[in-house]
Amino acid sequence: ETRDAKHEPRSLADQRARWHRQAVDVLGGEHALRRMLEHATSPARTPVVHADAAWVDQNADRIVTTLASRAATWQPCHVRAEAQRMIRYTDVPVDRVPAAVDHLVRVSLDRCVPLSRPETGVREPLPLRRADGSSVYTVAGSDLYTSAQVIAAERHLVELAGRRDAIPVPADHVTAALAASADEGLPLNVGQAALVREMSLTDARVQLALAPAGAGKTTAMQVLTAAWAADGRAVIGLAPSAAAAAQLRNQTRATTDTLAKLAWGITHQSLPDWATDIRPNSLVIIDEAGMADTLTLNTVVSWAIDRGANVRLIGDDQQLAAVGAGGVLRDVLTTQGASVLTELMRFTDDGEAGASLALRDGDPSALGFYLDAGRVHVGDLATMTDQAFDAWQHDVTAGRRSIMLAPTRELVSELNQRARTQRLAHAGSTGDEMTLADGNRASAGDTIITRTNDRRLRISRTDWVKNGDRWIIRQTSSRGDLHVQHSATGRLVTLPHDYVATSVELGYATTVHSAQGVSVDTMHGVSTGDETRQQFYTMMTRGRHANHVWLKVVDDGDDATLIRPEGVSPLTPTDVLAKILGRDEAQASATTLLREQSDPRLLLGDATQRYFDGLQVAAEHHLGTEFVAALDNNAEQLLPGVSDAPAWPTLRTHLLLLGAQGIDPLDKLHDAINVRDIAGAYDIAAVVSWRLDDSGLRNSTRGPLPWIPGIPEALTSEPLFGAWLAQRAELVSDLATEVRHQAVTASTDPAWVPAGVRRPSADVIA
Repeated sequence: ETRDAKHEPRSLADQRARWHRQAVDVLGGEHALRRMLEHATSPARTPVVHADAAWVDQNADRIVTTLASRAATWQPCHVRAEAQRMIRYTDVPVDRVPAAVDHLVRVSLDRCVPLSRPETGVREPLPLRRADGSSVYTVAGSDLYTSAQVIAAERHLVELAGRRDAIPVPADHVTAALAASADEGLPLNVGQAALVREMSLTDARVQLALAPAGAGKTTAMQVLTAAWAADGRAVIGLAPSAAAAAQLRNQTRATTDTLAKLAWGITHQSLPDWATDIRPNSLVIIDEAGMADTLTLNTVVSWAIDRGANVRLIGDDQQLAAVGAGGVLRDVLTTQGASVLTELMRFTDDGEAGASLALRDGDPSALGFYLDAGRVHVGDLATMTDQAFDAWQHDVTAGRRSIMLAPTRELVSELNQRARTQRLAHAGSTGDEMTLADGNRASAGDTIITRTNDRRLRISRTDWVKNGDRWIIRQTSSRGDLHVQHSATGRLVTLPHDYVATSVELGYATTVHSAQGVSVDTMHGVSTGDETRQQFYTMMTRGRHANHVWLKVVDDGDDATLIRPEGVSPLTPTDVLAKILGRDEAQASATTLLREQSDPRLLLGDATQRYFDGLQVAAEHHLGTEFVAALDNNAEQLLPGVSDAPAWPTLRTHLLLLGAQGIDPLDKLHDAINVRDIAGAYDIAAVVSWRLDDSGLRNSTRGPLPWIPGIPEALTSEPLFGAWLAQRAELVSDLATEVRHQAVTASTDPAWVPAGVRRPSADVIA
């Protein structure tokens, strides 16, 4: 309670109401102010609950469900973060919160499916274990988990893709649809026509088609729709985003909506009206299927198949992936195959079309086109941002549809602000200015982008304001509303002030993720070099006539960045781009990861590294700290600077193993140095290691692989390491044998066999 000089004690609620009335009277009572004051004086409070056993049981399930909706796999730290959020709203005393969180994490992890590698039965000796008993060869907290729900959804989708009980479309309907498209001036190329035939004449209930950016998939879907609907079959289009669904509707003229809309209706038994058209022999086209999360995709596909419909998944597993559990398209591709479009229609330059396909596959040879064609511009980030803007401005002035892309929202906001400033410098201010959600100001004539779907803001009978739509502001109002015109369709709508304040940004530039599906004349993208292959591929396939990347290859000269490796020895532009292409972050399904945990091809590398590192540790332990210290000091005296060379760890291991065999490593080192002059070598440690006679290193004991040393005799009887090294060597040999067997019995040729060459003999492959 509170008290003032003139009033009796009053309740806190009465005082809050009095403060609220006074503030509104004094400050004018604007709508935004009212909302702010209501939130400040009467905030919504989550009721405190009692964290008993039933609460733990319920929220452990909730944690697993929440994580499964976001990704196919997760780590213990993600579980802990969710547990900490939930404990906040309980009555657990502060001093017992850590213990409560630990308990909730343990219960939650018990309900997850671990994606750990199978136990080999080879336990590291004490010097190779941490204080908690875990192996030093494992990364603490890196264990992956998934849920039974995710694995079941992935397996069910693959199973549905294997069903062959659909009724194909009559062949004459397909032929007629292809001919009609050609008569309308939209003839399909050979690949598009083949795709339409495959997806119409198959008996598969679920079929996947992979379409790289610019392959003309929407034109093919238009003909597919016509062929399917010729005998009265219904066609429904779905997509992960409302913008993609609208684009599909414009191309196919079919009823389309979002996957989330139908999935919500299925889950809550409140289906949209158009869902009644999904019945036996109807067709459901799911566009941009690679961006759909697995659980939603499984819900929709299963429901459609149960109603007798047929499903066609259209997507690209190399573009940006789902915001949620994804990667199932690759499982379908691996087990059931897919139709693939390979001829690109978007690009005016055939060379760029071919280069984009190579980018998609991560082939560094693709970079040659962009470098030779002058599409790669390099410098520091500030300069690249300036030049990207200037190039975009030049294209816009020349009448081209152009877009700027940037990796961060901060850079996007900066580019947007500069574009508006440039526009105002030429056109002058027109009307009142409004503050948008990104903090930038806007007025009549500016280009904006909407960031939230709102079905209440209708622009036609079948369309509404969507995330990713671009608009031109035609008029502003004193209340803060914006009267806007759609950039593509020309339709008009009024965006209310509360929507403008939360969901509208300037639209001259955007992030790469927001640009997927955009097609313009030219694209100017700013790159920091930290992008993934999927981001870079998406960026470099937006423009029909040209795609330019403005690449940061040097820092701004700040003292803090000069000492970094890239500051001391900067990478070339080609190196930076090659690293981007090598950064493959395409999503893998939980099923794939679970299968890979027992793949001998992957286990062999890990087992070999542990064995070889264990040899070094065992040799160092056997020789003793004094011997090892003397070896390090004497090696540096014999060859100054060798310990700073990149290959010093390799040379040091070589010398230690020689010492473990009773050979004087310094004598061998001296002999290797004196073979001939070593001055001028880039890595003196690598040269010396190569020169060393390793006959003594391998001695009479063959290693588990031909190029790996065996266990020195002195180490075989070592109490701590002898038995463990023998077990490790046996494991490497067993895995290598299994890899050879799999390669020989595989139905396909190894990747190193050129196309058209006869399959090598089993011995050669092994």
